[in-house]
Amino acid sequence: VLTSCSEGKYWDDVDVAVSYCSFPKSAVTVSVPATEAIPSTVDITVTRNSNQGEETFPVSFKSSSPLITGPASVTFPAGQSETSYTLSLAPGLKAGINYTASLALTKPEGCVVTLPDANMACNFTISKVLVLDWQPAGKALLQSLNWVEGVSVEVPVQEAVNYPADDRRLIRLESPYWYLEPDYAEQGANIQFFVDPDGNALGMYSTFQYIGEYDSDNGYFYFGCPSNYGGSFTNKGDVYTMAGVIGTAAKLNAAAKDVEAGWYETLQFKWVK
Repeated sequence: VLTSCSEGKYWDDVDVAVSYCSFPKSAVTVSVPATEAIPSTVDITVTRNSNQGEETFPVSFKSSSPLITGPASVTFPAGQSETSYTLSLAPGLKAGINYTASLALTKPEGCVVTLPDANMACNFTISKVLVLDWQPAGKALLQSLNWVEGVSVEVPVQEAVNYPADDRRLIRLESPYWYLEPDYAEQGANIQFFVDPDGNALGMYSTFQYIGEYDSDNGYFYFGCPSNYGGSFTNKGDVYTMAGVIGTAAKLNAAAKDVEAGWYETLQFKWVK
């Protein structure tokens, strides 16, 4: 592919060949299975508009983690129009986190490059599938203040001990509505939430979470504490309050936008660790 320099003339001179390189893909995503190790290197394909002598092009590199690094340039051997830009991944990358890097090339100055701008940059993402390791973390003395009034139950509490964030812990109430009303709810529908390292409430794991109940008139039932309905998750010492709503959706694992809020609900529990 040839590029031409513009000098403001109304006639066309002979095209001047200007060397440049580009990324065939403007985004590269790597998902590492839970059973495999994160690789130590990843190659990003780069192409150029010729295959003449050896050429080196500058590359601007930025990363979300110091554990991912890349060289400041890419070199094409003589006779090749395709090569690899190699990212180095140091040990210490954690499963369950999206790590990103951005690579950028430079168009030749003063010349028209007939190539989409998107191909002058490449966004890289790598993550490893996280299989959470849940361990017992005490019990919750739980009551529903609106949905299942007058019932208090003891619910197991678990913590994901390998959750990768340093500033928060992932906790869950195991099948709380099955304990509250076993005739209507199924087991396995857990309510998950975040606390800080000291155990103070930070927020819910997701906007709405399935509670294990379904009927043909309403569909699947969800509980959440969305702020647009005045929801909140707070604690005073070891007493936690999830003030929110019960909603319904036509399908299981529905997105928050597909859940229709129906009834106010508050779950309150004392966490005995």
